[in-house]
Parts: sequence; C-alpha cells; structure tokens
Amino acid sequence: MSTNHLSQWLVQAAHLFPEKTALIEGEHAVTWGALHQRVLNTAAYLREQHVERGDRVLVWLPNGVDFVVCFWAVQYLQAVFVPVNPDTPPARVSWLLGNAASRLLIAQAGQATTLAMAAHAPDLQVVFDQASSVQSSGASRLSLQQIAALPPVITLPVQGTLDIDLACLIYTSGSTGDPKGVMLTQRNMLSAADSVASYLQLAASDRIFCTIPMSFDYGLYQAIMTAKVGATLIIEKDFSRPLFALKQLVKHQATVLPIVPTLLAIIAPLAKRYDFSSLRKITNTAAALHPSDIDLLISLFPQAEIFSMYGLTECHRCTWLPPALLSRHKDSVGYAIPNTELWVVDDDGVEHRSNATGELVIRGATVMRGYWRNPEQTAKKLRPGPLPGESVLYTGDVCRLDEQGLLYFLSRKDDILKTNGEKVAPREVEGVLKRMPGVLQVAVIGLAHPVYGDEIVACIECEAPLDIAQLKAFCQTHLETYKRPHRYYFSEALPKNNNGKVDRSQLSALLPRQESNLKVGHAQQTGSHHVYANHH
Repeated sequence: MSTNHLSQWLVQAAHLFPEKTALIEGEHAVTWGALHQRVLNTAAYLREQHVERGDRVLVWLPNGVDFVVCFWAVQYLQAVFVPVNPDTPPARVSWLLGNAASRLLIAQAGQATTLAMAAHAPDLQVVFDQASSVQSSGASRLSLQQIAALPPVITLPVQGTLDIDLACLIYTSGSTGDPKGVMLTQRNMLSAADSVASYLQLAASDRIFCTIPMSFDYGLYQAIMTAKVGATLIIEKDFSRPLFALKQLVKHQATVLPIVPTLLAIIAPLAKRYDFSSLRKITNTAAALHPSDIDLLISLFPQAEIFSMYGLTECHRCTWLPPALLSRHKDSVGYAIPNTELWVVDDDGVEHRSNATGELVIRGATVMRGYWRNPEQTAKKLRPGPLPGESVLYTGDVCRLDEQGLLYFLSRKDDILKTNGEKVAPREVEGVLKRMPGVLQVAVIGLAHPVYGDEIVACIECEAPLDIAQLKAFCQTHLETYKRPHRYYFSEALPKNNNGKVDRSQLSALLPRQESNLKVGHAQQTGSHHVYANHH
C-alpha cells in the first residue's frame, strides 16, 4: 500500500497490533488500539475548535503520551504541527504564535496562563493538558485528559491528502536572530522516516527509549518510526533525573537508545550500576561523535551496534556510518542516507564527490520546502540543483569527502575561525582536546581579537581540575602552532541548549565578561569556572 500521509502509519499499526504496547510513560502503558482512539477523540475535538487543513497548531508540552497524541491528531486533520520545547520562555512562545499565525495552542495549564498574561492575548485558543480554571475566548475548554475520557469517536472523515502538504513547522534554535521555521511536507517526513528506519533495521520487536526532546526532530522521529514498524516507544520527559531514567530503560528492556554526545558524559559515570544487555542499537546525531566518544560507547555497550549519524532539521538526516565501518573510520559520519545524494562545493564553486573539502550539499526528498515566511533565508539555503526546476540544500556545513566518498564534518561555515591569517576548524581542535584524560565535553569558539583576528578559546567540561601545563604540552604535541587555543575555560557543566547541544552563543556572551580583568598567564576563578590565558 502506497503511503502519502503520516497518519496512515498510525492506522496501520492500530490495525495490525491493536493490543500491543505502543507507548510507555512511567508506569502508564498505552496500546496501539487505545492510542488510535485517543488520537481520533482529540482530532474530533480540535476540529470542533475550528482547526482545519493547513492551520498551524503549536504544541508546548514535554515528552509524553499527550505530546504523541497531539502530533497524530494534528496529522489526522491535515493541519501543521509546530512543536515547542517546554523550557521555551513565554515571550518566545508568543513570538512563535505570531510568526506561525497560529490560532490554537496546546500547553500545560500553568504555562498557558503565563503565556496569556505575557502575550496580552485573551482571545488565544488554548487547550490544556489537564483540567484548568483558566478560560480563553470567553469559554472553558476541555483538557486533553477530559477529551480522552469522552465517548469513542468511531470515524473521522478527512479530505483527500497530498504528500506535498505541510506536516510540520519546526523552528531552529535561533542562536543568531529570530528562529527560522523549517517547513517539512508529508513527503519530507515520510521519506526521512522510511530511510532512517530502513538502515537501522527497526522492527516491531524493538523498544525505543526516547529521552531526546520530542520538540527536536531527532526526538519526534522516534515516535514516527515507532508507528511505521509497530514498535514500542518508552518515553522519558528528559534526562534531568539520570538515575531514574536509566532505571526505566533497564526495567522496560529497551533495545534502541538514541543519544546526543552531551548525554554520554552523564551516562558514563553511572553505567556500571546498570545492566544494559537488552540494548542492541545506539544512535547518535545532533553533534558528531568524537573518536573518544565512540571508544567510550563501545566499552559501555559492547553488545550494541553503534550508528554514528549526522543531520540538520532542514533535511532531518544527511549521513550514517554502517557499524561495520566504525572501528576503521571513527572520525567519519558516513555516507548519504538511502534515497539521498551529497557532494561538497569548494571555495571556487566546483562540485566534488570525493577527495575534497567544501560546503555540504544535500539532494533528495527529505530536503525542506523552505523557511516559513522567510524567502531571503530560503534562497540562501535552497539553490538550483543538477536537474532543471529542482532545488538542493546548501547546508552551511564545511565537510571533507575522502577518496572513498566518506564524509567528515569539520565545522559550521560560520564557525570557521581565521587566526593569524590561517583557517582553523573548531572540530579539529576539539577532537585533540577530547583525547586528553579528564575532558568530558569541549567546545572551541572564537572571540574577536585585534591581533589574531579570531582568538581560539577552548571551553572544557571536566569533573576535576586539569593540569594546565599538561594540557598545553598535549596541544603542542598534537596541534600546529596556529591551531592551539589561546585561552582555556573550565567548567563543571558547559551551558546546553534545549536540544542538548553545547550552547556556543552562551559561551561567547559569557566569556568576555569573565575575562575582562584576566591578565596573561594568570587564572581567574568565578564560582565553579576557571579561565586560563595562554597567549603564544
């Protein structure tokens, strides 16, 4: 059966596996049949609130059954799902509501109250996760809990569906300027989920443990792929309680664990307490793994296949490295995922498919339609492809292709540092520092400097203080002079954004304030942070 709409995967899973567990949240389990019924009820209620085809529905909820129900209900109505991280400040949500031109918000009751006050939007239509005394548009609305308890909706007539219809609007983090809304069609998301599920070889027997924010496409696709194959999704709201989260993973015998590198630093010190023998696949994306991370994963999960992957919201996934190649190519993020092509374009505009460095370009059905209400930024990213009338995605990432066509991520194009007239890729310096014993996480950033151009600052997360002399000596051994950090910033916890990545913009804003009185050759201490100058 051909599929041109995501909701067909949910219908199929409910038909084939009605009594099989679809979702687990804490001690609460929901079967595929029960999930489908909740989705029908929710979709019917949203239709009563005048949600129609193409309307944008903002969902400001944490990971959980409610989040998944809302995603599928919005798909049923052929509306556009707009996920918002639960930690997003109300003022930012107000901006998102306006930019997306959304008339309806689904949120936790307390957050919605704060939002309505902050946005001065008394007419905003709000559906709460739980019963609330708050009213909007002059009338009380049912909560998601109350909707679930309504008499079952048997059928829900829908219009004809097209795979070119918008399915999701996912806003990027907006580290510089306002966030950009990535427009993803049904075809984009069907193609991406089908491609990733195929190379991961996901099956109905799998139990996927998702602690990745589902407002982030990496987390959201766990729910989509689970429906595609009829697997079980074990949902954890976040990783703020790592001991509890890992206990749930073991208790429910998870077979697939999606991670980001920052989670690895939390799991590693706790791993000996748990039996992870049920895990058979570990996946990573968001930020590329360093070789030392891969060595650690192999030691923690020797029985599991490790999938090193790389992607961005604008096309979900770019590459994957077959586990069989991992030991020989730890620096690589692999080949193009199935049903896509990639190449790099050098500084002279010449395309290369091997033995070259340049900006990564992606071609395929996963490539976004564009940025919502932002034709200028869309034109920068989507440019003419090799065939007449088509567009390809210029990712803004600088990568290297080797002679075998394996891809190596180097840096965001905007992150390339120019120091003393030389170009420096932060990831290369980070890769060296990650090999230093005691380093948990590292981010290399550049700060404007009147002499160097970009001053290289290494921001290091470590459990215990590092010997600065040993660190300098290590860099002298493994890095050319112009690539060595000028300064080091140590912290027990580097700032992270909502997607679990190290927040480089926060570091850039933080460092000048803390270093304003720092003298060369001396250390300055601020709370649990230390900064060391190391000018050459």
